[in-house]
Amino acid sequence: MKILKRLTAVILVGAMALSLTACGSGKKKVAPKEFKKIMKAADYDVEEGEDEDADECWEAYYTDEDNNGVDIVYYLFESKGDAKACFNKSYDDLKEEYDDELFDGDIEKKSWYFTADGEFDQDSEIIGGNMAGKWYITCIVAEETLLVCYSTPDKASKKNLKNVLADLGYELD
Repeated sequence: MKILKRLTAVILVGAMALSLTACGSGKKKVAPKEFKKIMKAADYDVEEGEDEDADECWEAYYTDEDNNGVDIVYYLFESKGDAKACFNKSYDDLKEEYDDELFDGDIEKKSWYFTADGEFDQDSEIIGGNMAGKWYITCIVAEETLLVCYSTPDKASKKNLKNVLADLGYELD
């Protein structure tokens, strides 16, 4: 009986350890083919992009009749470390823009994504001088992938972005 109890305890501890490991591993990546399929199903235009640091790059965008919209750039890196380094650099660049008063708004960071909602100065270099203005930005890291999402700040575009991210498997808190 003692052996059975010990064996059960060992199995339960092992199961708990595995479940904690799974929770800590972050979000699962979306393969390029699946990304393109989901984006096209959501009525986004999808084009191959260029980035010398990424193995693959795809851009998906949607614009409504009022010229509001969403732009999502998908990057596939060689390793998880490369994707995480790019994620951290993007966040650090955003914080620097905030500290230099080139971005006025709210920034929130979680372990696998960050968001920024506010206005960029015309001298901001994080999204380019020609994109100065109000933006809602989301950056997601999942294994070897990185998604960088830009949305106009209207409610419909933000909702569109959150819905398509949910379709990709990324529910934001």
